Amino acid sequence: MKKVIVCGRYNAGKTTFIKNIDPEKFAGTEVDEIDLSSFLERGTTTTVGVEVNFLSLDGYEFMFMGVPGQERFDFIWEIAGGNFDGIVFLHPSHEDPKSLERVINFFSKLQPYEKAVKRILITFPDAAQNPRSLLTTLKNVNIPFEVIDPRDRSRVRAAAESIAKEIIAT
Repeated sequence: MKKVIVCGRYNAGKTTFIKNIDPEKFAGTEVDEIDLSSFLERGTTTTVGVEVNFLSLDGYEFMFMGVPGQERFDFIWEIAGGNFDGIVFLHPSHEDPKSLERVINFFSKLQPYEKAVKRILITFPDAAQNPRSLLTTLKNVNIPFEVIDPRDRSRVRAAAESIAKEIIAT
């Protein structure tokens, strides 16, 4: 089985992306978020562990593994990053590109990174606050990127299949 890590900052769309690869095969670890100042539920969820989904393509099996984006869960990144064939960085266009660089820098230090297929998926493109800064970062990291709405099942499936085909070809 080939493993693809899906990572990125908190609230980048990782869970939605992974879920939409194949909603029937999704296994998640979402919990309701609580506002710690009021102890009321926020009406949103957050990932507190690893989420997975599976894709079969051309006789190969792929596991897409999402890791939480909060810094307090960085230890999971190291555990998940022990072996992988591909890595997908989700980054919301309205967030500081330095957070994307931080995630890339972390995973680039792991042994499988050099040979892994890499892709950046930019989410929330309409909310970009400093597109020039983001474009500069994307050019500097030299990783193929595309814009995607993680809620669009067909686009998510196409992106997952594209990544899987590239892994098969390497």
